[in-house]
Amino acid sequence: MGTGRKTETKNVATPKQDQSNTRRYGDQSFPARNLGEDELGGVIFGCTHQTINECLSKQLFGLPSVHFSYVKNIKPGMPLFLFNYSDRKMHGIFEAATPGQIAIDQFAWSRDGRTKTQYPAQVRVSTKTQCLPLPETKYKSVISGNYYNFRHIYFELDNAQTRDLVSLFVPAHAHAIPRAQNLSGFPASVHAVRKEIDSGLKDGNQFGVSSHSNDMVPYKSVDRNANYGISSASRTSESNFSEKASERDGLNDSVTEKEIESVNDDHPRINPFHDEQHGTMAVLQKLQELSCLRQTLTKDSSNATLEGDAIVKDNTSLEQRCENDELLQIINELAKKTEAIWEKQTESDQERLVLRETVKIMETKIQQLQYQYEKLQLEYSAALLGEKRNNVEGPSIFLIGGHNGYTCLPSLDSFYPTIDRLVPLRPMSSARAYAAVAAFNEHLFVFGGGDGDSWYNTVESYNRVSNVWITCPCLKQNKGGLAGATLNGKIFAIGGGNGSQSFSEVEMFDPAHGSWIHSPSLQQSRFTTTATELNGVLYVAGGYDFNKDSYLQSLERYDPREGFWTQLTSMKTKRACHSVAVLGETLYALGGYDGNQMVSTVEIFDPRANSWRISSPFSVPRGYGCAVTVNDNVYLIGGTSADAESVETVEVYNERQGWSVPGYKAIGQRRFASAIAF
Repeated sequence: MGTGRKTETKNVATPKQDQSNTRRYGDQSFPARNLGEDELGGVIFGCTHQTINECLSKQLFGLPSVHFSYVKNIKPGMPLFLFNYSDRKMHGIFEAATPGQIAIDQFAWSRDGRTKTQYPAQVRVSTKTQCLPLPETKYKSVISGNYYNFRHIYFELDNAQTRDLVSLFVPAHAHAIPRAQNLSGFPASVHAVRKEIDSGLKDGNQFGVSSHSNDMVPYKSVDRNANYGISSASRTSESNFSEKASERDGLNDSVTEKEIESVNDDHPRINPFHDEQHGTMAVLQKLQELSCLRQTLTKDSSNATLEGDAIVKDNTSLEQRCENDELLQIINELAKKTEAIWEKQTESDQERLVLRETVKIMETKIQQLQYQYEKLQLEYSAALLGEKRNNVEGPSIFLIGGHNGYTCLPSLDSFYPTIDRLVPLRPMSSARAYAAVAAFNEHLFVFGGGDGDSWYNTVESYNRVSNVWITCPCLKQNKGGLAGATLNGKIFAIGGGNGSQSFSEVEMFDPAHGSWIHSPSLQQSRFTTTATELNGVLYVAGGYDFNKDSYLQSLERYDPREGFWTQLTSMKTKRACHSVAVLGETLYALGGYDGNQMVSTVEIFDPRANSWRISSPFSVPRGYGCAVTVNDNVYLIGGTSADAESVETVEVYNERQGWSVPGYKAIGQRRFASAIAF
């Protein structure tokens, strides 16, 4: 836990950073227009040739979680557009069918359909008007203000830009159906019409997506005062995708090249149902126009019309009447087929959703069964060797939330280092990073932190016996980067900050009374600090003080017999986003950020001598990790390296053997997380 130079969530910034038009999250920096909620008129989403198929077939658009700051302001009915990085064409016109949400489909655009999506800022869409895609030369002038260099654009659109962009699109049927001044532009017979029907069903249309409307309908302004049940606390928005990033991070993992067919203007087709449906709709509309035109001409010619004193009689031939009747019959047949296709497609979509949910459930059960099977195997082997059963699995370390490299996590996992096994438990109600954790009896308390978009004051408690989470009373204010500890049956929330200021306040929770109360404050404000209990005393070390723009090396002690915090001997190195662990009768301060770089140094504090000494460093400099002591071993888990990359290794320290890297694979990338032996 801590602050650093390159890895920050919203409002988590080093003091001298210019944030006038830039937002930082994790390892990346995103330029932002910072449109207010009322100013946001539309949103552009991204895709590639490899992922446009899934976007359209699922009617789901998505962006990385960092873009949720404005995606969450999307309301039903808001105009949306789809930008294809592969050919830089703009597709439309779509509209939001739901508010912007997090992880509507947790496995969208993943290669195997089981990996968590990298694009959880999502919205369901519907097609407002089926239109031809626009090349960049057509739309560039309209959104020229969104280009912050010659190829990169902001994705948020204001109301004027949205209206102008909508006006550029041409309905697809305007090109699919020729307009004629007289009968010479239409087929001369029913046989020719049948030939066009066959051709239309074979070719489909350019876009391959269903349209809810065949005519251009102007967008109405979305009611900004309507209650859509989403938070409007954050007004910041950003959008920054380069073509290079789209190849690396774009939505390009869901389909292979063999699964994509290109028609006409290199636009991917979806499935046969969509192609057949739209070919039918196009021909059906054409036949309707033919029928109406022929009926009009027949009516005009069948009614006697006076031209001077001459009377022109009905010239309609029997052949024309027969052809009109046959056209009407074809139209009715096509209408029935179209309705049947719609019903079949709807049933298929429902079945696919049911199957997807079933697969998720079965995967979880398989994982649990596999774990139980391996556990039984180990127990059986231990029995043959005469070992005790309770030592086979060994103690566990609980990992709470954090960030896996592309999104914040709501997860709770139990890690068994003796067998390198990570067992998923019931997740929290929301994703949390930079949170604090403390344990009391059979309960684990998690408080504060944030999701990369805002800070929390919420508190959740996990019961390890029943495997359930319950909501607890909230902290006094929203904060993250705070420390947690348990002392004399009370839970302490210590320090923290909100990205612009750090706090010295300490809150104490008494489970017996069920409320947070103020406890004596620290002598210094500390953000991304650490705390631990040793021999009935609390210790807090290091951190960052926003108010003084200072990385700290000071150490404070709270002895409940004294009732206040006391300054002790400072560390030899400034540290924030570091870790602290207890081993024996001493405190270990591990790694962190010293104001210039991530460090791998280790210091040991002896409370009896009130002094620090240098210990051997670990191998990979890191901060934002977490440390836990289990069976006289200190486990340093995850974090961020000096080059702002996630650290996947777990390093283990033993007083006799020093540091080692066992090569654990189960945890993977994890930073900004919390951990506790429980």
